[in-house]
Formats: sequence, C-alpha cells, structure tokens
Amino acid sequence: MNLRPVRFILFIAAFTAIAHAGFDPEKYIGMVFIPSGHSVIGTNDGFEQEKPRHVVYIKGYFMDKYEVTNKQYKIFIDATKRAAPFHWVNGEYLRNTENYPVTNVTYFDAAAYSAWAGKRLPTEEEWEKASRGRNARIYPWGNEWEWNCGNVKSFMEIFDGLKPIGSFPMGKGEYGNYDLSGNAKEWTDSWYAPYQGTFPPNKKKLENKFKIVRGGSYKTTKGMSQSFRRDMLEPADFSEDLGFRCVKDE
Repeated sequence: MNLRPVRFILFIAAFTAIAHAGFDPEKYIGMVFIPSGHSVIGTNDGFEQEKPRHVVYIKGYFMDKYEVTNKQYKIFIDATKRAAPFHWVNGEYLRNTENYPVTNVTYFDAAAYSAWAGKRLPTEEEWEKASRGRNARIYPWGNEWEWNCGNVKSFMEIFDGLKPIGSFPMGKGEYGNYDLSGNAKEWTDSWYAPYQGTFPPNKKKLENKFKIVRGGSYKTTKGMSQSFRRDMLEPADFSEDLGFRCVKDE
C-alpha cells in the first residue's frame, strides 16, 4: 500500500489547522490539545460528592503536558517578586529538583502563575476529561491499576516522595498528559458544589468555600487517584504534595 497520498493529506490537514484563525504554535509549547465534545463526569460508585455519573459538553482547549515545575515557577517568582514556596531556601528550590512539580503553592499562587503565563487553571470538568479520555477511563491509561503507571502510596513499600515530571510514561493519558494520577495532586479553578441531582445536608456550608483538587498524590492510595475523585481544599491551603498545571483556550 502506498502511504504517500495519505501522509500528504494528513500534512495538509495539520497545516490547515495550524493556519486556521491565526494559530500561533509558539503559544502552545508544552501543551496538548483536547478536542471539543461530550465527556463523562463523575461516577455512581464513588463517594457522595462524586455522584451521579453524568455527561457534559466541554469546548476544546490546550492543557499542559506536565505539571508546572520548580524551574518554571522560579522564573515566575523572579519576574514578579512573589514569595517562593516556604520550603525553598533563600528563594531557591532544592538542589536537583528543577524538574520536579512545584508544590506548597496555594490556589492563589497557582492562579497568579497561570495568568502570568497567559494561561489559566483548568475547571474540574476539563481536568477530568483530560484524565478519562474518550472512553471514561477510571485511570488515565485504562480501567485497571498498574504500579508502573503512577506514583501513589503503597501499603507494601514505603513511598519516597515526589518524582520528576514524566517519570511514569506508561501512565500517560489518551491526549498525551502525564502524571494525572499520583505524584502531585492538582488545583483546579472550580469551587466545590454538589453535582446536579444531589442534595447533601451540608451543601450551603461547602459551596464557595473550597476549591476542587484532582489527581491524588504520592501520599494517597490508588483508589484516591482515580480520574473522577474529587478532593477539596480552602484556597489558602498548601502542602508538599499539591501542585498544578495550566490550560489555555483554543
């Protein structure tokens, strides 16, 4: 079979997409495109805050392939004079951790970095779509846990903290994102609110108080690192296993 005509057609299609609407690929370096479409959100088998399973339409967007690193965040704080994460020493990240996810950042820190970079934090629906792919996967790579796919806590061995971004290539999601399950959990831009159709007794106490955090970390178990899990923290919270990644509208 002669593949040259097919390759030529694909090349023209890609070139046309890039040229469309003045698309500037320089603005999307290090990001992957997640197309518009309907996506399954939530589950009927999880905690109450994750019910019910439902379908939403999400417009296409670009998302960082990896979590924001210490090296990237250092450029930001040098440019803006924002305070460094508290565990850094004299405004410097620890030795040999330039490619580790930046952690100990609040929601406000993450949002400020995103705006400075010309991006924004993802909504929780955008985050979940990136993690579940087209087939509503439980984990970014599939429906069964694989220990070589994510950095989470194991009861059989002592976990040893964060890993550099991209350390688990087998755990890459369908759209090309890494580390969506484990390593560092991630801020989203969404305030916690019950999904439509649920009426928890503490609804008013929770709404507009907590931001949704996704993905689990090296401190959480595999069950808490599933694509549909919803954690929540106050915007001023921070921890050594909490980071973020950014998105950008197409």
